[in-house]
Amino acid sequence: MLRIGYALLMTAGACAVGFIGYHVIRVLVLAPGIHPFFKAVILVAGVGVILVLIGLVRERRREERDAANDNGSD
Repeated sequence: MLRIGYALLMTAGACAVGFIGYHVIRVLVLAPGIHPFFKAVILVAGVGVILVLIGLVRERRREERDAANDNGSD
């Protein structure tokens, strides 16, 4: 039951973040006062931040998994 609740919570969070992200991108793209170059820079920077966060989460999980297998024989 805990896994189902965790999965539902993560799904709801992902949907909320996606919904907010969609509207932020829509407002940015449709803003008439921002030059298209700066719109592209902002969007690329946002994608970069997301990729860095994903990489950090993956690296932390990898370290936790490796720490569980470490028997201290070094």
